[in-house]
Amino acid sequence: MSSPIVNMSSSSTFFPNTQSSIVPNESPSTPSSYISLLDTSQSPDAPVLSLPQRSTLGWIHTFDTIRQWSTRTIKFTRQVLQERTGQCIRTQDTELEKNIEVFRETKRHYEQLLKEARQMSIHFAGILQTQRSLSQSFTELQRMTTTSIELTNQFARNGHCQKTLASNGDALLNSINIFVEALQTLVTKTMEDTLMTVKAYEKSRIEYDAYRYDYELVLSRNHTGGVTLSNSEEHIERQYYHFKDRYEKLKANLIVKIKLLDDNRIKVMQQQLILFHNAIANYFLSIQKQFNYEK
Repeated sequence: MSSPIVNMSSSSTFFPNTQSSIVPNESPSTPSSYISLLDTSQSPDAPVLSLPQRSTLGWIHTFDTIRQWSTRTIKFTRQVLQERTGQCIRTQDTELEKNIEVFRETKRHYEQLLKEARQMSIHFAGILQTQRSLSQSFTELQRMTTTSIELTNQFARNGHCQKTLASNGDALLNSINIFVEALQTLVTKTMEDTLMTVKAYEKSRIEYDAYRYDYELVLSRNHTGGVTLSNSEEHIERQYYHFKDRYEKLKANLIVKIKLLDDNRIKVMQQQLILFHNAIANYFLSIQKQFNYEK
């Protein structure tokens, strides 16, 4: 395609009576004065669209997108209302829905466990800080007490006790934080990812039922053989199979995810609970050994 360059050496360019000689005729094969020279998305053989043409196509595409979104939203809302009022029968998979309910309940319990484990970590960290402060106070009072040897010894004994508790508590606090991190990963990432799949599945099920309802109406109007579907009815049929395929794929994906999540949850929690129990047991055993040795 030749570049639309104006010959500046031509004298007719500067005279009004020769305007017709420099303005190209508007035709389907001739680009107008609105040609975009920055359009590199089209092939060299494709026609160059003017800015008004591109704007019109953009508006058409936007309007079509809004129209499709509105249609799907209306169908989705209608299906939800009909299900709640009992005006239609929804597609059900009792086993999968039971597994979804068990998953939601399990997730709620693990969220509560995570909340309590975080509180334990915060409170125990506060206890350790208080024990260190208390140990320092006992030590200062020990230095200041010079008149009573027995009182000095008791200050030293209690200061050392609080210091020992805080020192052993650091290892336990670290184990608690590891337990919290494992729970947080399980709840906020692994379980949340499965929950997003559940929501996508439930939405696809409602959309599938909405288009299934329309398709069943088409079948009821054309129940005799040899009936040719209209364009709108063919569109409903295509949409029905599209959302049916999408629903079945998400359903299969969700079944696999719930199974993998359950296996992963059991494996992770068994390991973390053993470590958590051992950390608490070692904390108290270590303190008891140290105190018995000092006696």
